Amino acid sequence: MRHIAIICLCVLSIAVACAQDAASAPFDIAALQRKLAPFGEKGHWERLEKYPEITRAALIQSIEAARAYYLSQQKQDGRFTYLLNLVTGNTSDDNNSVRQAGALWGLSCLNRDRFNEPTRRALLLGMDYYAKSTRILPTGEQCSSPFGEENITTGTIALYCLSIVEFLRGQADTLPADTKEKLNRQLDLHLAFLKSQELPDGSWCRSYNVPSGVRNNEASPYYDGETLLAYCKAARYCGRTDLLERINDSLPRLVERYLTDIWLNQGDTDDTKGFYQWGCMACDEYVAAGWEPCGDVAALAAKALTWWQLEDNHLEIRGGNVGYAVEGLMATWRIAKLKGDTETMAVCEAVTKRIMARLMTLQVGGPFVDCNPNLKNLPKAASKSFGGIVASRDQLVVRIDVVQHQLHAMLMMLKELYTEP
Repeated sequence: MRHIAIICLCVLSIAVACAQDAASAPFDIAALQRKLAPFGEKGHWERLEKYPEITRAALIQSIEAARAYYLSQQKQDGRFTYLLNLVTGNTSDDNNSVRQAGALWGLSCLNRDRFNEPTRRALLLGMDYYAKSTRILPTGEQCSSPFGEENITTGTIALYCLSIVEFLRGQADTLPADTKEKLNRQLDLHLAFLKSQELPDGSWCRSYNVPSGVRNNEASPYYDGETLLAYCKAARYCGRTDLLERINDSLPRLVERYLTDIWLNQGDTDDTKGFYQWGCMACDEYVAAGWEPCGDVAALAAKALTWWQLEDNHLEIRGGNVGYAVEGLMATWRIAKLKGDTETMAVCEAVTKRIMARLMTLQVGGPFVDCNPNLKNLPKAASKSFGGIVASRDQLVVRIDVVQHQLHAMLMMLKELYTEP
């Protein structure tokens, strides 16, 4: 034991001596500078988070993968699987009516821009579900009551109307007469229901209680934006110009409610966020249609919403899937193009491309999946998961509403930013 203690003391003495020598030696500043230099280079840290550059081919590949996921998740009655766990394969059949109607609208946009027969059949099946659920309400209107819900939400019906409008756009002449008549009848019935939900302040009632016939007159920024967009699209593409009076009354009131009143009075910006992409898309339709007298207000509102989203809400540094926000960015880009505002166009385009490059890494089997180890290294992805899109880098579940928003955003980008050469 005495020998071991002596050895340990010797080793300690040597270590102390070395440390003293190192401390007394001049510090090698030049060596430190060489090691430090790369970290001080502009763009070094950015390269650590750099994603592949989007090309037209990659965008189409991602869109088609999302189509495959959509079609694989539709049930026989027309509804969609809401959530799929990529590890266990377990699914959730959350029949939230707004999410289901939003999924239908996303499919209708895909069918509009990149038609094929399987997508058309899937869309008809989905809309047939809502048509079969249409009933006479206690107050006399006829409206779909999907999933047997006692409360019909205004957002659900607005999204159903949007689905019909997008299906009729460009395809009405190819549809059988009875199918076209049925769709137009459904559109008229559900627009009439939305008109019955109108409030004097420019908003719409949040919901309608079927058993009692009572309307919940509390407004929702999401539903207000969705319904305003449905009115604009129906007026522009389906000849429902009778809606213009309400559009002209509602649009400036909603801009005041969800933009200036909140920003000037430190209100709840969650309401601004809820109105954001729907409001931008509605303003886009209004400006593109050349309507007045709110054209300048609509253009300025979309621009103000986008600057708020980028500079105050810090969109680019937010985690998670923000595909919904790209819809708003692209709507603002289109307005800026009509107005010749090249500065706003350039900003929206650059941010859109950076965000979408990141979001494309969140797709199972997508063109950028190699940039996402969580998806790339899945031992065995769940059946029918190809093309699904997760909500964030650390999640392994796919939600149909996340797929819906990102798919629509990519369709907008393909049409505007990645046109045929």
